Amino acid sequence: MLVSQTTDGVARVTGTRYEVLEVGGASLSDLVKSGSLHLLAHARTVRTLEQETVTVQAPIGAPGKMVIVGLNYRDHAAEMRLALPTVPRVHLTAASAVTGPGADIRLPRIAETAVDYEGEVAVVIGTPACDVSEAAAWDHVAGITAANDVSARDVQNGSNPLVSGPNVGLAKGFDGFKPLGPALLTTDSAREGRELALRTLVDGETRQQSSTAQMHFSIAQLVSTISQYTTLHRGDVILTGTPGGVGVSSGRYLRAGQVVEVELEGVGVLRNRVVAPTAVSAPHNSNHNRGRQGS
Repeated sequence: MLVSQTTDGVARVTGTRYEVLEVGGASLSDLVKSGSLHLLAHARTVRTLEQETVTVQAPIGAPGKMVIVGLNYRDHAAEMRLALPTVPRVHLTAASAVTGPGADIRLPRIAETAVDYEGEVAVVIGTPACDVSEAAAWDHVAGITAANDVSARDVQNGSNPLVSGPNVGLAKGFDGFKPLGPALLTTDSAREGRELALRTLVDGETRQQSSTAQMHFSIAQLVSTISQYTTLHRGDVILTGTPGGVGVSSGRYLRAGQVVEVELEGVGVLRNRVVAPTAVSAPHNSNHNRGRQGS
């Protein structure tokens, strides 16, 4: 099943139609985190909307953990001239970076010159996973969605003079750096071993075009490995790595005004606009009214 969180409620997606479901006011995040996603299969449709009238939000708005996997596509490792890791490269980043389709990707004022896109498959955890086997890993997955693992490369590699040393988590955790959506493909449709096409475009130009067949570690391997480090809870999100074609390989970083689209087969298109940094706020002058008290 393909489901979206919209401003009108949780909706089943069929082509360009959004069937808003009766779920007692719960959000898609609520259903995932309470283990109630299965209720959608028999939920009553209360109204049907066309795509152009719908505002879609992130399928998971506030994950407990945001786990990042690095160097997990063979074509990406080849373009970076790096050896594939023998175990998954795992990092944590700020869950507060999550945003949804249509939201702005704001360039950080302290790191605006080397911001990169990374189209990815995001895995949403559906049942707690602690030290699970690879064979059982998919039983703990609620579904998958598209993600853009936006990254400030100068923070990531330590070349930014305003940041102390290389810092992967910080580079990927700026506000708005983790767009997710536009829908959640539940595990009754997203099965282990199914190859999915993945493409990233910037202003309509294809920058990344690959498939999950290029993954070095499978989704099941990633869930199993990460669950050995930390318990994965309902609603936690794993970004499973990006294919070749990232901006850092060519020096083509994101600029204000550009539109980034991540297309994931079976899920849809995640579209976000890049915007300029916010202006520095003027300092508050605490002395402004000093000496003006009445006698």
